Amino acid sequence: MRDITDTFQPNIYCALINARNWARGKKHRISPSGEQNIYRVTDGQNELFICRRKRHNRSKNGVLAGVEALAKQYSLEHIPLSPGDWFIDCGANIGELGVWAKNRDLHYIAFEPEPLEARCVNLNAFGGENRVNRLALWSEDTLLDFFSKPGTADSSAIEINDFDAVRKVQAKRLDAILTDLPANNKVVLKIEAEGAEPEVLAGSENMLSKIAYIAIDCGFERGKESAHTFTETNNFLVDRGFRVEIAKFPRMTMVYKNVQNV
Repeated sequence: MRDITDTFQPNIYCALINARNWARGKKHRISPSGEQNIYRVTDGQNELFICRRKRHNRSKNGVLAGVEALAKQYSLEHIPLSPGDWFIDCGANIGELGVWAKNRDLHYIAFEPEPLEARCVNLNAFGGENRVNRLALWSEDTLLDFFSKPGTADSSAIEINDFDAVRKVQAKRLDAILTDLPANNKVVLKIEAEGAEPEVLAGSENMLSKIAYIAIDCGFERGKESAHTFTETNNFLVDRGFRVEIAKFPRMTMVYKNVQNV
């Protein structure tokens, strides 16, 4: 159901939210960014750019607290990383994990096909530079129907229920894009593909030997049936030398370790 505040002009919406936040003792404030449909959230020390209004509340305890909470959903705090290591973010959304990676001096690579979300990745992780890869990842280089539902972060290359729109997007194999991964730094691959995790992994096969850890969402998000992808994902990775290090339920986010690499 649509919230009546969704119809408010940006300045009015922000003023109402800020008044409510002040009354409730929340740290964050929201303002129009100057770019259409993009908002700036700040806690007085840090800022984050969002493009879906209700996402501001993830920063209610502070911008970095919200970022760290997302990282913990993927158990990233348990992966041993050092400055200069690599973090590849497949399904970056607005790039909150780019902020997390930047704060740890990691080399960050992001993939996000939704236009507004991709712009936020550039603002949040790359200082506004256009460095995000605005494409879908798949098991082959092709043109895909992309079923867009960005308001709830459910957009997918696999048809879902109640999508907002469908459009054509360029899709590529990840191992055809990243052909020169470092040999002396850890590489972490995070995958959130809204049910297309098996296809993204298949398109990464030729680079898996260089991946130290994979953080992946295998939850119930695949297609109209909302099926999980754990069985296929787990079989694929175990056959290629990975083992589950951490399993988090009920969301079903897993951390896999490459036992031949680490």
